[in-house]
This record gives sequence, structure tokens and C-alpha cells, in this order.
Amino acid sequence: MTTTSHRKHEQTQTGGNFFTQVLTVFVPVTSALNHWMSTRSLREQVLIKILGTVLGAYIVCAVAVTPALNSLAKSDLKAQTLQREWSQLLTLQSELKTLKSVAPISTSDASTSLQDLAVQLGPQCKIVIQDSTARLQIKGVSPEGLTQLFPQIRARSQAQVLETSLRLDTQTKLWEGSITLALPNSNLNTN
Repeated sequence: MTTTSHRKHEQTQTGGNFFTQVLTVFVPVTSALNHWMSTRSLREQVLIKILGTVLGAYIVCAVAVTPALNSLAKSDLKAQTLQREWSQLLTLQSELKTLKSVAPISTSDASTSLQDLAVQLGPQCKIVIQDSTARLQIKGVSPEGLTQLFPQIRARSQAQVLETSLRLDTQTKLWEGSITLALPNSNLNTN
């Protein structure tokens, strides 16, 4: 019991010794500064105190306020980024739920849907189906038709785009090229 109280007493003295050592450094500096200030005129003393106050305020701002404001600004930016990513994840989640709710279709149904889609695109569009892939040749498709084409491929045939090779005819402003698709596997095991 006495050793514990003795250690606490030593720790208190060590803390007190540190404070005493700090004071022994600052007391002579403070007394020298006070003596130097007393030798100055009243006008110089006021100017020195104002300069010291401005310098002290600058140091406080540079050390404490500015880093805190920078950290706050970064946290707002980070929060906005996280919010944007969260909304993207929610969008992906809803798309995934939609895709999971769609019943898979057979390869033959997908082929029929793609053939109907080629007919809707126009007489210059043709589709060639081979095993589990399809190649859609398009020619003379408007930009609006092209923007609607890919969602329709996914929704109507559940085919996946493997490769696209498209170009815009500068004279007619219509699209032409080919799209290679992977047809859905008719032997899918659904859970």
C-alpha cells in the first residue's frame, strides 16, 4: 500500500518538476521581455501589443481554424460522393431485382424475338443465328432507333451484346454495322 502511494507521489513530483522546469525557462524570458517593453515609448508598446495580437491570431488560425475548415470542406465533398455512390448502388439493386424477376426464355424464343426486332428496324436489317450466337446486320437505322435497340434486345430476347461494330453514314446520318449477340442458354437451371 505504501509503495503505491509512494509511486503516485513520485509521479506527481515528476509532473510538478516538468511544470517547474517549463516555468524556469519562461520566467527569465518573460521578465526580459517586460524589461524591454518598459524601455519603449507608450506608442511603441501599443504597436508591439497590436502586432503580437495579430501574429497570435494568425498562428491560431493557421494551426487550429484553417485545418478544421479544410477538414470540414473535405467531409462535405466526401459525403456528396458517398451519397452519389449510394444512389447508384440503389439503382443497380433495383435493376438486379428487375432482371431476377424476369423469367428466362429459351434460345428459340430469343431467336424469334431478335428476328422480329430485325424486321422492325427496317428492310435493310438482317439477322443470322448460329447455335448460341446471333449477328444482327443493321443499315439505315436512325439514331433514335439505335438508342432504343439495345434495351429492346435485352428486354425481348435476353441476349447479351458481345461485340458491336457501328459507324455513322455522314451523308444520310443513319447508322450501319453489325452487333454480335449471345443468346440465352435454354438449359438454364433456375433457382
